Amino acid sequence: MTTHSVAALPATIGGRYVLRSELGRGGMATVHRAHDEALDREVAIKVLHAHLATDVTFLERFRREARAAAALSHPNVVAVHDWGESEDGAWLVLELVEGPTLRQVLHELGPLEPAEAAGILLPVSEGIAAAHRSGLVHRDIKPENVLIGDDGSVRITDFGLARAVASASVTFGSGVLVGSPHYMSPEAVRGQPLDPRADVYALGIVLFECLTGRPPHAEDSAWSTAMAHAQRPVPRPSSFVEGLDPALDEVVAWATSIDPDHRYEDATDFARALRNAVDDVTPVEQLLAHLAPTDPSDVAGATAVIDRSTSTTSPRQPARRRGRVRGLLLVALLAVVVVGAGLFGNQLWSTYFAPLLEVPPVVGTELTAATETLRDAGFRVDVADATVHDRSVPEGHVLFADPGDEARRGTTVSLVVSAGPRQVDVVPVEGLTGAVAEQRLRSAGLDVVVVRRHHDQAQTGNAFGTVPASGQLDEGSRITLLVSDGPAPREVPDLVGSSYPDLLDDLRAQGLEANVVERRHDVAPEGTVIEQSPVVGEKVDHGTTIELVVSDGPRPVEVPSVRGSQVAAATQQLEDLGLVVEVERRGGLGSYLNPGRVFDQDPGPGSVRREGDTIVLYAYEG
Repeated sequence: MTTHSVAALPATIGGRYVLRSELGRGGMATVHRAHDEALDREVAIKVLHAHLATDVTFLERFRREARAAAALSHPNVVAVHDWGESEDGAWLVLELVEGPTLRQVLHELGPLEPAEAAGILLPVSEGIAAAHRSGLVHRDIKPENVLIGDDGSVRITDFGLARAVASASVTFGSGVLVGSPHYMSPEAVRGQPLDPRADVYALGIVLFECLTGRPPHAEDSAWSTAMAHAQRPVPRPSSFVEGLDPALDEVVAWATSIDPDHRYEDATDFARALRNAVDDVTPVEQLLAHLAPTDPSDVAGATAVIDRSTSTTSPRQPARRRGRVRGLLLVALLAVVVVGAGLFGNQLWSTYFAPLLEVPPVVGTELTAATETLRDAGFRVDVADATVHDRSVPEGHVLFADPGDEARRGTTVSLVVSAGPRQVDVVPVEGLTGAVAEQRLRSAGLDVVVVRRHHDQAQTGNAFGTVPASGQLDEGSRITLLVSDGPAPREVPDLVGSSYPDLLDDLRAQGLEANVVERRHDVAPEGTVIEQSPVVGEKVDHGTTIELVVSDGPRPVEVPSVRGSQVAAATQQLEDLGLVVEVERRGGLGSYLNPGRVFDQDPGPGSVRREGDTIVLYAYEG
């Protein structure tokens, strides 16, 4: 690693961090070694690139990275000490880990023994598992982001692409950071929502590379490499390394399944499977003993390559050594000739005819403008793909550019152009439980808002529709899921005076039931409701049963004989029985002999009538 100048930045950032040297560059930021004057310690400080510092979308992403990373505390995760924004830009202060990256280890040692790979990837998995428990997806696990401390510690760094699981969505786009194509999960390539299984995929790829010394897919371009992950399964590591335990093939196969549903659920499950597949775990300190000592002249700590065949410290097996040079003398002689003949030509070509230029940032730019910008900068342009959907980048705008940092004048820059948001069918959800319906809609890529409403037919907790109800929406669009809260409460109707048999159908149509709890004689006609409970107007749930008292009609009465009785006495006797009395008076001889007496009645004695019936009395005047 080469030290770069920091002249373009102020000597001190955040009022306390004094920049020492540049440690590395990424697509979003530059990392510097710095000294924290407040706490008197060495740190690493990550500074957002100047051309992004005014981009609102990137700044918001940087803030989210800082908050997420600062909240994550684990011995296998590089600690975040501080973050902030000032006139110098946005910055993130990280724990400084002295030691090589896993990339440097693989470059020097080549393929690792299974026990050595496990010694590194098990602690990495523990750090990623802690992130998963916190609701984070790392999104950019690769050897460059695995730091191996000189003290034997292993830490995962750069949660710059980590997103809260609830909001993790697509990989490409102007507002989204792009992961590393060699380690990208199929769902990330397709721009689908991501969860911890995307990190499991990357862990499986890193395990493959540790065991074989190479990534499984390496195409002509970054885009082609990324697409290979979505189209082809990862080969078995044992097809490259003879004698490798099939159990490790199984771990890689499960971790890197194209279908996320066939992978380990999270980093914890991956670590458990890896631990079961290896007989032993090599301590990291033992692995570090195989590395060459750091060149004191390289202040950035670059690792020199040595021939370990003469090493006296825990020599590795010759069959697993990488970089052994045969015919060294012949190569050296040829090198002298080649270098002598080509040095001047290469210098002339690089400086004057095809200089190395910075590729203008065109991601997120409309294709016509991007093409013009690249051509003006001296590059050719090729549209590699215009069928990739992205919900954050409008149709016809650039999603991805390869190369995206720097290239020689005249190089063809391949562009992937957005086809706009993917169209999502509004799937029918009626009858499903609310949780299942919500998951189905979210899996389709929609933003679901659950609204609970009363519904007479849908069971409580079940979905009964969506708004909109059908058709297609842009991926990420909001859709309202309607979930039943059961039928709405009803007002009890007035049933008194109604005929019991006649009211049943109407009552059931209102979602209520009726039950006759008592029948009694009453002046009301037989079958008429004379009392109810609950009372009129009370709110009750759907299906509530109204208790009714129904008339059995007036009580039957046997008509007594009142013939010969005085009208007043006869009337009183009949009215006491609930009968109605009418009197018809006649004159004649009887009015002199029996004045005021009843001489006949209708109906006659012994007849059965009901309360309220009329009895006619025939009486003499008097």
